[in-house]
Amino acid sequence: MAYAHRPRILDADTHMMERPDWIAEFADPSIRDRLMPFGGPNNTAGLRFVEDAIKRFDERQSDAAVAAKAEADFLSMKQKGWHGLGAFDAAERKRVNDLLGFDAYIVFPTEAFNQVIAAKEPDVFVGGVRALNRGLEAFCGEDPRMMGTAYVPFGTGPEQASQLLEEAISAGFRVLLIDTVAPEDGISFTHPDYDPLWARIQDAELSCVLHIGAQGGPYRAVPKSFLNNNRERGGGGEGPSHALGYMGMPFNAELFLSAMIFDCVLERFPRLRIAAIELGASWIISWMKQMDQAYKAFRKRQDLSHLKLLPSEYALRQVWITAFAGEDIGWLLAQGAGTQLMFSSDYPHHEGTDDPIGRFESTMENTTDDLKDQFYTNNFERFMGPEFAVSNHYSVEANA
Repeated sequence: MAYAHRPRILDADTHMMERPDWIAEFADPSIRDRLMPFGGPNNTAGLRFVEDAIKRFDERQSDAAVAAKAEADFLSMKQKGWHGLGAFDAAERKRVNDLLGFDAYIVFPTEAFNQVIAAKEPDVFVGGVRALNRGLEAFCGEDPRMMGTAYVPFGTGPEQASQLLEEAISAGFRVLLIDTVAPEDGISFTHPDYDPLWARIQDAELSCVLHIGAQGGPYRAVPKSFLNNNRERGGGGEGPSHALGYMGMPFNAELFLSAMIFDCVLERFPRLRIAAIELGASWIISWMKQMDQAYKAFRKRQDLSHLKLLPSEYALRQVWITAFAGEDIGWLLAQGAGTQLMFSSDYPHHEGTDDPIGRFESTMENTTDDLKDQFYTNNFERFMGPEFAVSNHYSVEANA
């Protein structure tokens, strides 16, 4: 029996957990030895942990009884991270996709992404991006339900980003992972110099995603000084490790999306589609309200005549979002995010919990069937666009 509790569920956030030598397999020889070591330098404990996960995988491959027990225990979701079934092996992941029972999966990298963004030399960084994208393409090639995210770092500048974009399109990617923050000495991603990239993305019917950790450099949810407070804080996990980090997590995404609206990018490119993934969802209602208030407060002090809609209307038309298991999905759907919220399991990351469906469902006792259909299926379909609809043999209505 599959984990899915309804006929059609589409998962907007899953991950692969790379082996320590994974990215080297896809990197050009000229940069292979110059990438940051897996987990950072002197990460002996972390390497031992991953080596244990690989050992257990090898046991599943060589012993049918061990494999059968692992599958039988799968729905308890006790094993996550590198120890989760299908975490780093594509063939095993295809079987896991059957056990989960979802019809499509957007797939993000994990530790290899950190290896790439830690590069100090531009040629190593760009070479690492190419290796990352090649690896995701190979991993997701095992199962057509998996759609890898091609990393296109706009912070490298319009020319270099355009080249990486064309490579992603040639490789057949449908989803692009982009940064939220431009380099301090660079230009905004809403600058007209980036218009050709946004036009190309729109015309190619690609979908863009923002994701926790992908902000244009090493991830930090809040300035370091906030944590120099002589107090104990939590740790561990792939996401925010303490409450203050959780609060700061969506901030850069809010600014990026606001800039895309106020600087007229979403007006100029009305078919652009952008989703904020693994950044929480509870902020989206107040964010839209605040944008509309900013528009009313400043439209007589600066020229905002290029906006033909209210800012919130652009967001409703072109912005999607995923929530953490445990957020009040029922309230968000009822308060106006019904066309934006997408289901996500975050498998095999621990933030997905041992039962994401159960946690979401616990907040939707009074939610209509139509809104549940939006959450589990329809919003994902609209986010992925008409190309996804054609390949999956169903029609997609335009997002209102």
